Amino acid sequence: MSLFFSDFVRNARANAIVAQLDRAATPGTLELYYTTQPAAGAAPGGSPATIITLQKPCGTVSAGVISFTTTQPAQLLTGGTVLWARARDGDGYWMLDGNVAVTGTPGAAFTLPDVVMYAGAFVFLFNATLTEP
Repeated sequence: MSLFFSDFVRNARANAIVAQLDRAATPGTLELYYTTQPAAGAAPGGSPATIITLQKPCGTVSAGVISFTTTQPAQLLTGGTVLWARARDGDGYWMLDGNVAVTGTPGAAFTLPDVVMYAGAFVFLFNATLTEP
């Protein structure tokens, strides 16, 4: 069985994500993790490799796609392989989790050109998008 949404519904869902990430007085965040991804919203099982602070507003929506605003760089404190990411609103409440894989990997929630990170390096969102199904 396949499920498809109209652009109106896709935009509404995407706008709801942006609104939730931006709902607090302070900006939301995207945390990158080297640990195994837990159940949705569960304790992460370790500290994030880095925390990227989102801009406010965090993005715009068109045709069911969130185009995130470019963020400031965030430094990696340790090296490792990024396995998953968690987005939180500015109050620290869990908003969404997703696996991370190399760009072009089918089914990956988040993709990066390379998932191997090095201590001291900087990461940021640039031309980052999230597409509603």
